[in-house]
Amino acid sequence: MRKNISITYRLLSAVLLWAALPASAQSWLDYDQALARYPLLHTSNAAALTTYTPSDSTQHLLGDARLTVGTGQGHLLGPDVSPHAWTTEAQVRSIYRMSQRVVVSGLMHYNYSWGSKSGGSVWVAPERMPFDITETNDTTLGNMSVETYRLMGDVGVDIGGGVSLGGRFGYTTASGAKRKDPRHTNTLMRCEGSVGAIWQTGAVTLGANYLAERSTEALKFSTVGRTDQIYHYLIDHGAYFGREESTDGNGYVGTSNEHPLLDIKHGVAILADYRRGTWEWGLEGQWRHRHGHYGLESPSLIDFNRHHGDEWNLKAWGRHDDGSSVQRFGAYYSHHNLKDYERTYRIITAQGVTDVNYYDDRLMSDNGMSAIGFSGEAQWGIKRELATWTLQATVQHNWRSITASVYPFYRQQKSHLTEVGLRGERNWLTSGDHIWSLMLMAGWGGGDGTAARDGAYQTPDADASAPSDYLTYRMRDFEHLTASRLHCGARARWSQPIARHSMRLYVEALYIYSQAFDIHYLQDGYCQQAALSIGCQF
Repeated sequence: MRKNISITYRLLSAVLLWAALPASAQSWLDYDQALARYPLLHTSNAAALTTYTPSDSTQHLLGDARLTVGTGQGHLLGPDVSPHAWTTEAQVRSIYRMSQRVVVSGLMHYNYSWGSKSGGSVWVAPERMPFDITETNDTTLGNMSVETYRLMGDVGVDIGGGVSLGGRFGYTTASGAKRKDPRHTNTLMRCEGSVGAIWQTGAVTLGANYLAERSTEALKFSTVGRTDQIYHYLIDHGAYFGREESTDGNGYVGTSNEHPLLDIKHGVAILADYRRGTWEWGLEGQWRHRHGHYGLESPSLIDFNRHHGDEWNLKAWGRHDDGSSVQRFGAYYSHHNLKDYERTYRIITAQGVTDVNYYDDRLMSDNGMSAIGFSGEAQWGIKRELATWTLQATVQHNWRSITASVYPFYRQQKSHLTEVGLRGERNWLTSGDHIWSLMLMAGWGGGDGTAARDGAYQTPDADASAPSDYLTYRMRDFEHLTASRLHCGARARWSQPIARHSMRLYVEALYIYSQAFDIHYLQDGYCQQAALSIGCQF
């Protein structure tokens, strides 16, 4: 791990040294603030990179590099997050107009997180998975670490006639390990790509692109301590409804083999943008179909389940920019559905040859998640592309519906959460191009729903065993999703130009506190997060 961190820091150092070469640059530009003027750059279509036309013709390169150390404490978190966690991050991102026709951008990100008293889900990102595998015993909590690398590159080329082509490729790899029995290790690899085109004529921009993603996360279960101890996991098909499996078997958590989950997504996206004078309006819609399986497709090894679903995403934006002030408006809607089927099989061994025979698949979960949100932002007192004042308001509502089955029993859970946020920021540009910034934020959230409604598709047999039920864990998760809460936080930042004003060094401190109310299972109702960053803009 130390070797990996050393390599990352060397890469960051090389980028910083390269960026420190003499250049004519507006060193006060903030990366996010500068790119906020280009809504099309925040879509999934890489061809839209060609719309990047900085007001300063010498500002061909715009970049940001930072190192961050952060910590999180408290239990107002998901069941897969440690209540005592630390994280280190290193990130470099940039956009560069190579010529009149070609624009490229890239991102390199490294994260190392570790925490104590970790348990819960064994996945790196359980919210993406068709089912969960989780510990349900507080006595087996232990230390957990996850290391993640991400690389992303985009290119957009103007081929003439108002037509631009673009491509994007991203690669993510992660590894994680829990260091207390029952132990597990994760190996995640995700590749994503996109190719597309845009057509610009007058005030109108139209575009379309193809999206693809392939991810594999492999699990390996093991025990190091007492070999006579048998540990159990819950195979959770939703709302902590499922069955237990032990590590000494040949099932989902058996220790004899590595168990990979494959997930493949394909889809398309379209966009439309209209710009007239100081106004701009746009819309992007996406659809992706996903499918995959958990296990190994082999004559002698078990392929445990299959899943499929669809994802729809729609976002709209509006912007009014008169030079000294900017108003932005945004809205989004998303809906994801996912069905998971467990395969029934029989293992047959004859004459020393083992075969797996499969039969009908059984629907184990049918889940739907939706979200809608709106945002408004106003900036005024803009000088040299730095806003003196920024005020932003957001509101979002999400809801989910889960139906988990262990035939003939089922469980339904419904939940919804509404959150409202307000953020204000003040920037001071002082002599010598020093910038002082202070951001304050506050928010409220609250929801409701049905934690569990259990039933049966038909009258169970007298000897039928009911699925395992973990009331405490289920209610912790439900309270995390629906409890009323308040948020508040602050961010302070200072920056100054260096390297003949071609770069800007900054230091940033962030603190956020959240407090939930009327809770009964979450142990404590708060969460606090703090982070300290040092970086440079170039």
